[in-house]
Amino acid sequence: MPARAGVAVVTTLAVLSASCGAGWHRPAQLEPGPMAPRQQVEVWSGGAVRRWHAVHVGPDSISGIPYLRAIACDSCRIALPRAAVDSVRLGDPVGGFWSTFGLVVVLPGLILGIACVTHGGCTPD
Repeated sequence: MPARAGVAVVTTLAVLSASCGAGWHRPAQLEPGPMAPRQQVEVWSGGAVRRWHAVHVGPDSISGIPYLRAIACDSCRIALPRAAVDSVRLGDPVGGFWSTFGLVVVLPGLILGIACVTHGGCTPD
């Protein structure tokens, strides 16, 4: 394999691997108010992480419903003082799953299909 092709393969793999995962990221600043109801939020406090949705950010607290509970479960809502929160991350694990699925299953299938068509078919002799 020529050196340029090797560099192209490595670069392509690096770019594609970045598309995997939940896309967790830290927001630049937490604005007071409600977040989108299905937005997944990881709240880190005292070495523990909590995954919430239906999150509401107040001036001195942050509250949310544990992710495995229904959004409508107001009795499930947990609140923490903002001073006790070490960090917050936003993510989309479902979107990350489908990105990874496309990368691992669909993309190789397309590559094999194109290779079969361009090289005279993939039928056994």
